[in-house]
Amino acid sequence: MKSFAFLLMFVFACLANCNHFSAMGQIRFDSLRADFTPAKYYSFNTKYPTPKRAGLYSALLPGLGQTYNRQYWKTGLVFAGFTTLGLVLNYNTKQYQLYQTIYQGRIDNNPATTDTLFQYTTDDINTLRKGYRTYVEYTVLGMTAFYAANILDAFISAHLKSFDMSKEISMRIQPTWNAFQQPGIRCLITMNR
Repeated sequence: MKSFAFLLMFVFACLANCNHFSAMGQIRFDSLRADFTPAKYYSFNTKYPTPKRAGLYSALLPGLGQTYNRQYWKTGLVFAGFTTLGLVLNYNTKQYQLYQTIYQGRIDNNPATTDTLFQYTTDDINTLRKGYRTYVEYTVLGMTAFYAANILDAFISAHLKSFDMSKEISMRIQPTWNAFQQPGIRCLITMNR
């Protein structure tokens, strides 16, 4: 949990230093000007989202960057993914704690300790304990990777909102014959400006 909190603080510090308050680093504002309106500048509903802001929103609250990009269906997927991973982490942690308690009860050599799992040997319980600890670690790694993918998705999707898809950029692949009358494939990339 400490490493997750540290990672969250690190991501927030990195994104806070990226000058995310100025859209693409081009807008500079003076708060003392008469026409300055913070509500207009910090508007959540923009036509073209700022990638840094989308990444920051996703870092602060997973799924918020997708909402900022107006990709509402991805917000549901992010919440479903984190809910699933959280439930898996909860189950694996409870199982690990159960087998850890039973294992400690068996190796303490106290005859007053009650044991409820008679069908397992001490080695079996130790193997189960180690297995569930491994599952907990894998789940935390999966949550961290999912968190990073959430931020990257919001950042990249915001970049692609303003991507030029005009007819001036085109690529055609067509069959061709070379000088020796052998078949081949030709790729034509045209950029008209």
